[in-house]
Amino acid sequence: TDYTLHGHRLEVVDRGKYLGITVSHYLQWANNISNTIGKATRSLGFLRRNLGRCKPSVKANAYCTLIRPSLEYASSVWDPHQTTLIKDLEQVQRRTARFVHNEYRDTSPGCVTTLLNNLGWESSLEHRRMKYRLTLCYKIQNQLISLQETVVSRGGHRYRQPRASMDVYKFSFYPRTVRDWNHLPESVTATPTLEEFRILLDSLSWTLLQHP
Repeated sequence: TDYTLHGHRLEVVDRGKYLGITVSHYLQWANNISNTIGKATRSLGFLRRNLGRCKPSVKANAYCTLIRPSLEYASSVWDPHQTTLIKDLEQVQRRTARFVHNEYRDTSPGCVTTLLNNLGWESSLEHRRMKYRLTLCYKIQNQLISLQETVVSRGGHRYRQPRASMDVYKFSFYPRTVRDWNHLPESVTATPTLEEFRILLDSLSWTLLQHP
């Protein structure tokens, strides 16, 4: 069916931007992530050209202010599960750590992780995205945002795992976050305030948050 708006025929496209997110007709996020990485890489190039001689603290603040927010904007929606996309996103932060310390020669195993730890940054953006998803789940459960739950509680602070046969749904927000949420200790999910939840979530190790 052809649709017109003010005399103009609407074009059929396989993807388009909505609220800053590139949504594809097949509901996968590779194009959005590619756009996100491209924008962040251009911003990192800008910082290299203009802040190359600045102190590490200035470079680090510039990254946290100008680049990392764009890497994480609406990430609860598009958080990837594919290893290649996860690595591509991580490379932006890892290149930035080298830029901040002006350290490009050391290629020994673990060198960039050490640089990240020295900066006080979490070594994994994937970890941060998981915490954003879990925080959103907490807000939904406690009615802190105007969004209805679309999954069924199985009692207490746990949810019944939605059935998913296709990856496009299996790794979308609700099925994936329910798996992560149910893996958390009840001492975390039952906290009375959002602030306490965030503090306890930050205290959990990445190893504990990961699960089969």
